[in-house]
Amino acid sequence: MAALAENPAEQSVDEDVAAPQGPETEPTAEAVPAPEAAADLESADEESDGESESPESAGEEEPEESGAEAAEPADDDDEEAESESEPEAEIPVWEPATPKEPRELAVVGRRLGSRYRLERMVRGFGGVFAPEPQLWVGVDELLNRRVGVDLIATEHPLVEQVARAARDAAAVPDARFVQVLDAVQDEDLLYIVTEWVPGAEQLQESLADGPLSPARATRMVRDLAEAMVRAHEAEVAHGAMNPATVMITKAGEVKLRGLLVEATLSGAEPEAAEPEERYAADVLALGQIWYAALTARWPGTETEYGLEAAPADGDEIYTPAQIRAAVPKQVDATVCRALGLGEQEPFTTVKELADAIRSLPKLRDEVPEATVPVPPRTRSAKPVPAAANGAGSRDRTPPVWSPEPEERTPVWRRRGVLAVGGCAIVALATLAAFQLGGNDKTNTTSGSVTNATPHPSSGGLVSIPAGTVGKPLSITGDTIWDSSPSSGSTASAANAYNGSTAGWKMSTEFDAKWASENAGGIGLVFALDRAHTVDQVKFQIAAAGASVEILTAPAGSAPAWNSGGFTAAGLTAQKTLSNVSAGQTVSASFPATSVQYVAIIFTQVPQQGALPDGTPAGYRDTLLDVQVLGE
Repeated sequence: MAALAENPAEQSVDEDVAAPQGPETEPTAEAVPAPEAAADLESADEESDGESESPESAGEEEPEESGAEAAEPADDDDEEAESESEPEAEIPVWEPATPKEPRELAVVGRRLGSRYRLERMVRGFGGVFAPEPQLWVGVDELLNRRVGVDLIATEHPLVEQVARAARDAAAVPDARFVQVLDAVQDEDLLYIVTEWVPGAEQLQESLADGPLSPARATRMVRDLAEAMVRAHEAEVAHGAMNPATVMITKAGEVKLRGLLVEATLSGAEPEAAEPEERYAADVLALGQIWYAALTARWPGTETEYGLEAAPADGDEIYTPAQIRAAVPKQVDATVCRALGLGEQEPFTTVKELADAIRSLPKLRDEVPEATVPVPPRTRSAKPVPAAANGAGSRDRTPPVWSPEPEERTPVWRRRGVLAVGGCAIVALATLAAFQLGGNDKTNTTSGSVTNATPHPSSGGLVSIPAGTVGKPLSITGDTIWDSSPSSGSTASAANAYNGSTAGWKMSTEFDAKWASENAGGIGLVFALDRAHTVDQVKFQIAAAGASVEILTAPAGSAPAWNSGGFTAAGLTAQKTLSNVSAGQTVSASFPATSVQYVAIIFTQVPQQGALPDGTPAGYRDTLLDVQVLGE
């Protein structure tokens, strides 16, 4: 067969004939050769026909005919056998070669162009071709800043499309896009360097705590639509807009990453579609993002991006205003047009959508959606006890929010005084909520739990929402929640909060039941310097898809791994996060409580392959940039 594979033309006819024979046609030692079988058939015909044939015909013509008949079928059989056997013989020639072992795309610490050092992989883009394209976080050593780095193998069938997409995206001049800084083909890789937005939060993560206010959600989509107008004018579509590609900076600005490159790396090839189709897809994506921001639901039939599917009446999903009464009617109608819902003509371009948003009435920023009961209408800022002025006395203390002008009628004697008084009290209540909340400003109240729980103010109660107490607190140390942590896990524990870019690497587990075997999961318990009012924890992970629990314990506790679980160690669950994204800051907010210990526990992590440093394949993840916020 080796000779056959090298040069099938040298094979003889006999070899070709013998090759395709199966179990039913294989010759045996007792089988009669073909010429002898033909002779027996001829003699049998002569005996049966002897009575009707003359001796001459039997002696002269029959041998010639039988000879011809015996020769011709033999030739035909040889030709048929040869033609039928040739395809079978050629199969080994066209059999594909054994695929090569998939190579690793990159390793931690590799330098690209003697400038960009890779720190950790954030995620892969999927696809059937190995190795799959990947997104990494790196450091630009020349400018000493973090950057995003998209990697794709030079042998990948989409490498040329990705390079072209990076060039097209870099040509769109709008600061609301995460900018492409460099695109270079180096040895075995094409790498695309983009800006990295420190401290930015994915919209997907923000919506885990509830919807945005209608004003904020509308402003965000307006900015995205106006940015996409610039892109479409440059004949560039995004192709993959969703709550995971929309980012909110600490200053509240919007950043959209992955312009054209995200879709191309994922294998969608948006450039293959007609321009009208690509642009219409971006309009629909903006409508979906707007709907999700207003309702914290996904406008579809299944859960997407960590958001539950929108409720529906038959085949028609509810509009935002049907889910949330705070959504204005004009906003509701515009969202429906972007999604193609209802009877109104849908938008076909992002410019139409952007113009429609700009024409909406100006929306007022909402007060945080906490209940602020309005006290009974009164003419003064505070109720005055009867003993101070006498029963039925008409003497009143002037309102503190509106001092009485000289030679003018007092405010409470004017028409409409009740309405003004009610509005002023609400304003005072809101101001009290802001002052009690902190927000890194000087706070005159003490750092006790009562600062974040209902507090008396102007005759009512103000509930301070979770996530508003305050500032990063000092972490003095941490311990590992694991029955038998590895030496590497123990050595890197402090890297979770000390600013290290490597982070804490949990022990690699080989059994899918590792969480139950480790009393609920594997993680870290962080100790604060003393008791603090805490209502928020921020962190990052290196591999997407994990499930994480946030737990706390009060002062006086000493929580450590306990086979009995979290409760036995004195920890109380505050927040559960599922399918956590990688490479971006994750914020977990919960009702403010007095604690000294905060635990971040992994209950589910992705399975990963072996690493060049000797780390075996198994279940693991990495935790870094941990912050505990409070006062």
